[in-house]
Amino acid sequence: MNLSFFKKHPLLLLTIIFFGLFFSSTVVSAGLKLYLTHRESASIKILNSPDININKQQIPVDKLLKLIQQRLLIAHDVARWKWNNQRPIEDLKREQELLLKVRQQATSQNLDPNKVAAFFQAQIDAGKLIQKADFQKWKKQGIKSFSNVPDLTQTIRPSLDKLNTEFLLALTELTPVLGCTEIRELIQSRSQVIIQGDGIDKQVQNLSISPLLQLKSDSCKVVSKVEAKV
Repeated sequence: MNLSFFKKHPLLLLTIIFFGLFFSSTVVSAGLKLYLTHRESASIKILNSPDININKQQIPVDKLLKLIQQRLLIAHDVARWKWNNQRPIEDLKREQELLLKVRQQATSQNLDPNKVAAFFQAQIDAGKLIQKADFQKWKKQGIKSFSNVPDLTQTIRPSLDKLNTEFLLALTELTPVLGCTEIRELIQSRSQVIIQGDGIDKQVQNLSISPLLQLKSDSCKVVSKVEAKV
């Protein structure tokens, strides 16, 4: 088919040109749409992905771990009071009241009440491990009672309530990054340094941080030291 043929059939030539242009514009439009969709998706992902500066995050992580340590060490005073007053270690009614309260506080602070309750349950269980170890030791030693033990209602529980409030603030600060792999690794490594003291063995240590290590997120971006300085 040569040029003379199209001269004799100009309408056919125009038809071919029209469809050629239409097909080309459709392909370009589809490609452009796909590109813009990809860019928009990438932009949304970047906006939703917290930038993790490990150096800066160590401060709030350490703060949370120190609160855990303080609460665990108070468990000895709780155990002494219960020993003196011949009370059982477990107080399920008190536990349920505490968990209900932290659930309500978590909701008011836009935290996941289930995750917050799981965290506090771990602190309660870890504290009970310390108390049980104390009871076993004192029973073997034949200890009858202790002197100068703080009162559970007047002194110990208010201290625990204050710590619980600080826990919620620390969790609020860390919530955007808690599920990130790098933060979980930081919590695990720093806990071995910070969560130490009388009666705090590996089992107690691992139990107290276990809910923090179960959180996972794929939308985390680690900021290197170079990026952090820019």
